[in-house]
Amino acid sequence: MKLRKPEGEYYLPGEKMSGIRMNICGNCEADIEGCRGIVDYSGECIKLNAGKYILAFRGRGLKMRCMTEYSLIIEGHILAIEYL
Repeated sequence: MKLRKPEGEYYLPGEKMSGIRMNICGNCEADIEGCRGIVDYSGECIKLNAGKYILAFRGRGLKMRCMTEYSLIIEGHILAIEYL
């Protein structure tokens, strides 16, 4: 799968993107690409390093289902997503 760069070029598989890209499916799943690490992890709050921001997911029963070098999937009942 190729993703479009802002300049019209494409990201190749395995190439790190700058910035965060999220795909949100309802209030129960979020697929995040481009995060730089995990800051805090609990069932009520997952905080991710998003460069100059911290991206916080708040809710109930939150867990990371899958994590790779460039992306992760958060599952659970997501109540809020915040930039800190």
